[in-house]
Amino acid sequence: MNFRTVSIFVLLAFITLTAGVSVEPRCRCSGVESRRVGKMIERVELFPPNPHCTHTEIIATLKGSGQQICLDTKAPWVMKVIEKIMANHSP
Repeated sequence: MNFRTVSIFVLLAFITLTAGVSVEPRCRCSGVESRRVGKMIERVELFPPNPHCTHTEIIATLKGSGQQICLDTKAPWVMKVIEKIMANHSP
């Protein structure tokens, strides 16, 4: 094999191995919302700490607009939402 063939093979192998791998280079939330928006929430996603972000992030999708906002994990009402989610997903 010549150098060009080996290079193409290595490139294709790299693309195949990394396809579908999503790496978040930083935290998803730059700011948080602490006011009560509970009745406006359609969906909640909880992201635990990871190598790229050292704190838990909670992202809520609002009804109607579909806007996503980050919730303050220290707000008492948010803590209650987390408790309810955890209770509903417990075996």
